[in-house]
Amino acid sequence: MQLKINNNNGIVVFEWILYSQFNEIKEIGKNGSITVYSAIWKDGPLYIKTSDTWDLRDSNKKVALKCLHNSQKYIDSLINEAKKYSIKHETLQVLYGISQNPVTGDYILVQNNYIWDSENEKINDFIQERQFKINNYDDEVLEWIPYNQFNEIKVIGTNGPITVYSAIWKDGPLCHNKKYGNYTRDSDKEVALKCSHNSQESIDSLINKAKKYPTKHEAFQVLYGISQNPDTGDYILVLTWTSGNEKIDDFIKERQLKINDNDIMLEWIPYNRFNNIKETCKNGLITVYSAKWEDGPLKKIDTWDKRLHVRDSNKIVALKCLYKSQESSDYLINEAKKYSANSEAFQLLYGISQNPDTGNYILVQNNSINLVNWISGNEIFDDFIQEMQLKINNRNDFVFEWIPYDQFNEIKETGTNGLITIYLAIWKVGPLKKNSWSGENYTRYSNKEVSLKCLHNSQESINSIINEIKKYPTKHQVLYGISQNPVTGDYILHNFGDIVLEWIPYNQFNEIKETGKNDLITTVYSAIWKDGPLYIKLDTWDKSYVRDSNEVVALKYLYNSQESIDLIINEAKKYYPTNHKALYVYGKPSWTKLSGIGRVKNQAWIDKMSLRV
Repeated sequence: MQLKINNNNGIVVFEWILYSQFNEIKEIGKNGSITVYSAIWKDGPLYIKTSDTWDLRDSNKKVALKCLHNSQKYIDSLINEAKKYSIKHETLQVLYGISQNPVTGDYILVQNNYIWDSENEKINDFIQERQFKINNYDDEVLEWIPYNQFNEIKVIGTNGPITVYSAIWKDGPLCHNKKYGNYTRDSDKEVALKCSHNSQESIDSLINKAKKYPTKHEAFQVLYGISQNPDTGDYILVLTWTSGNEKIDDFIKERQLKINDNDIMLEWIPYNRFNNIKETCKNGLITVYSAKWEDGPLKKIDTWDKRLHVRDSNKIVALKCLYKSQESSDYLINEAKKYSANSEAFQLLYGISQNPDTGNYILVQNNSINLVNWISGNEIFDDFIQEMQLKINNRNDFVFEWIPYDQFNEIKETGTNGLITIYLAIWKVGPLKKNSWSGENYTRYSNKEVSLKCLHNSQESINSIINEIKKYPTKHQVLYGISQNPVTGDYILHNFGDIVLEWIPYNQFNEIKETGKNDLITTVYSAIWKDGPLYIKLDTWDKSYVRDSNEVVALKYLYNSQESIDLIINEAKKYYPTNHKALYVYGKPSWTKLSGIGRVKNQAWIDKMSLRV
């Protein structure tokens, strides 16, 4: 071995080492015919400094002693084992030399680190193949991990023939220390154990599964090694995390790979990371809980030289428990796909978890679902409201929700049209909107004046009212939500309380003066409209509507128009502004506008026109 040393720097001199050179010898593990000890080598290894000089020894070096029992009977086997190792001191496993226990006669390989072998040749070959491919300090060291290395083993999930445990790995994974150019262990590392029952029956299947995992230690999901339960014989993949379900793992990794700067990092979250779990609401196959997540979600922060992921620890979250979801991972994944990855969204999906007692999967969200009402007592409505809330991904959007009827005060009828009655009311708690200055926080704007559009007999057709709701724009959430009159059962839509195109009582006009006439068909008057028209005030936080009182308007009087409703509607359509900015200059000399129409029975057309604004 020494004759093979050439002029390269960083080479360890392979040597025979007297057993008396070792102090503080402590057993650290045993596996079949091998026992491993840690020890302090007094003289320490010798390195080549330059091509013609020797460096000083690295004295009092901590080393691993791999004791091969009965190896004195098989010298060739010992030599073949030694030939597998490198003598470059920065490689993963460096063989410093050979020693021998004078009492037992067992030969000892003296190494920098020790990586265990399994008792299965195929697994050993696979692990060694992966280790030999390590050519970068960012590569993860795959190794065989004795089962007795794990403490605090707890079941965290099950999926058919797979059980997932959390555990503390005493030694921990090997990490490259860039400062000192060597490998050290990250001891007492929390890991996930993916136990495949009866996996001892198919080693090839186990190895193929292991091959799917990346080798980079900065990957989202890392395979540290393989282990085996000595009692059951089941093989175990030791991972940073796993759900135990390949489809769910793949979905999470796919989302992680697509992450952008402002996106939420989706992850698998062990159920034991949640404290203070309390039920907040229930509906059919869904129960929602509030909880404190110890670790908290990952957040991106920018420093002067790099971008980091840090945890927002002790985060209050909502746990949306999907009953019987363990029966269909496709159902769970489809539910998770509904959530936007955008951190500006109203409902953020931090991750997926599983209750180990029931097997039910859980969507771990921000706590926004517990801030709003979404349970109406009708599952179709509940699903629709959730769908609407999941579409909110702009801080300017209001939150669409179910609003209990007792939230309204000062309810006053303002008009009726067939099966529709319009009321004005004060919504006590008011709409919910994101506070632009406080991250994820949402604020309610209490005592908000709203209009209630009561659809009589609407309880007989849920789909009809949902279709009615879909007509409303989602930008700035003109429609606040749905309610129901508990006495009549009629469903109610809540919007801003103001309709741009509206019915205007004639007594709203003062100082009416004729300004022009066109034969016997049309006469135009000027007048003062006391309340004035509605327009969007864009410089307010909620883009609210306000009235421009005592506005000078033109009244275009159409003779005999009461005899032809279609005539007046067609005439009104000519005036409808196609650009919402026209609302700012309503009634100004450069614009001709229609303030309103003179028959409330045409409310349906007015509503239709208002929805376009």
